[in-house]
Amino acid sequence: MENWLRDSLSKCLECVVTEQMMSAILAIKTDQDFDNYFGNLLSEENEEHRLFLLNCRRMLLSGKQPRQRSTKSNQNHSPPAPAGKSGSGKSGKYTNIYASETKVLKGRRQCQCQATQHKLINNCLGCGRIVCEQEGSGPCLFCNELVYTAAEEDQLLAKAHSGQTTKGNKKKQQQQSQSQSLDQALAQRDRLLEYDKNSEKRTTVIDDELDYFQENSVWLTEEEREKFERLKSEMQELKHGSRLKRKIKIDFAGREVQDEQPEQRIMQELQASINSSKGNFTSGLSMAAPNLDMAKPLVYRANKDFKTSMATISNDGLERVYNRVQDKELMEMQDMRQCLSMHQPWASLLIAGIKKHEGRVWYSEHRGRLWIASTSKLPHDEDIEHMEQFYKQLYQDPNLKFPEHYPTASLLGCVHVDDCLPQETYRDLYPHGESDSPYVLVCTKPEQLPIFLPVQGDHKIYELPLKTHNAACKTLLKARALAAKATN
Repeated sequence: MENWLRDSLSKCLECVVTEQMMSAILAIKTDQDFDNYFGNLLSEENEEHRLFLLNCRRMLLSGKQPRQRSTKSNQNHSPPAPAGKSGSGKSGKYTNIYASETKVLKGRRQCQCQATQHKLINNCLGCGRIVCEQEGSGPCLFCNELVYTAAEEDQLLAKAHSGQTTKGNKKKQQQQSQSQSLDQALAQRDRLLEYDKNSEKRTTVIDDELDYFQENSVWLTEEEREKFERLKSEMQELKHGSRLKRKIKIDFAGREVQDEQPEQRIMQELQASINSSKGNFTSGLSMAAPNLDMAKPLVYRANKDFKTSMATISNDGLERVYNRVQDKELMEMQDMRQCLSMHQPWASLLIAGIKKHEGRVWYSEHRGRLWIASTSKLPHDEDIEHMEQFYKQLYQDPNLKFPEHYPTASLLGCVHVDDCLPQETYRDLYPHGESDSPYVLVCTKPEQLPIFLPVQGDHKIYELPLKTHNAACKTLLKARALAAKATN
């Protein structure tokens, strides 16, 4: 038994079986131990492994001898007649399941016999696979291409004339899918051609900085473009640079302190460059039209949508003309629909006039009215209590009144932004200021809306939707009218 186990197992594993493995196999006494040991070692899908497992189980657990494969000479031999029956009696039917010919299992299963153990169905025309009787007729188990026997193909060809074949339906489906794909391809082609035709119009960028620095103008020479770039970088450094680079002249003889103002010098150079470029343009224009003393001014004509939108807005005293020129005085006079989202409780404290300075890590050129909206994050009670104690100590007023509630995801009101100061300048002007951020927005004239409007916020300073802005302006005007009546 040991020799048979060693030889059969080494043949299945294709390696030498050690004495340690033999001792472990001989120590198996139960079916559970047998399954645990041979479960991951051999596969029952392999015919040789399955036969070894069956015989080994019989030997180890039942003490019987292993069954041998029958050869062709004794395939048709029937087993000996059972006891108690005469030899002349009719013997029972005997089927040797371990014969050389493998039985066909139920259902379609993958088989790697290459039609050597089962009957041949046909070759797959898609991948070339040899399909045997075990895999059966139908879609190929590898590439899903239909595979039939010769007789089945004749039947399908006979049905093709009457229009009942599945192949004809499949061709119709393929033709329909091809027509749909063609329509999609043509639509994509037309869309790409339309994009290419209107690419210049769609990709036009209106840069506000071009109102002052036209370094990207196609009419400038290389020298003028480089000069504009240099002036722009100098203005940027003066606006956001450190105060340590500031130069001051002290005249001891005349007892005067002269503060250098390079901004005036830069603006003078910029104006001279613009005038020179305009002079060249007007001189060229005068040659073409000698009766004109100056260039034709640019005229802005509003489109139909803008006219209709402006006609619907009533004259309520609020400025709603949105100019793209970044001028400080002009921006302070206009309401540009600019809004800033803040977390609670800081948003309500700013609208209530308790918080006057709002810190940010980025600089903003916005001046004038700024709408304040609260984010959707709910405030914590610890933050509210901490901020109330902070402002009570800051203003030295224990009876300071705070908002009763802090709504979220709402438009609360508006403030007036006087300036955006760097931290160094802010500390000089406000030594006991409440903000430690790199840039501080100095806010005044807080006005709270009597009815909070729902709004969806965004990062940094963004534009309010037109409908929301109109509703907020009307609500604010009503609140002002009621306040004026109450005072009178």
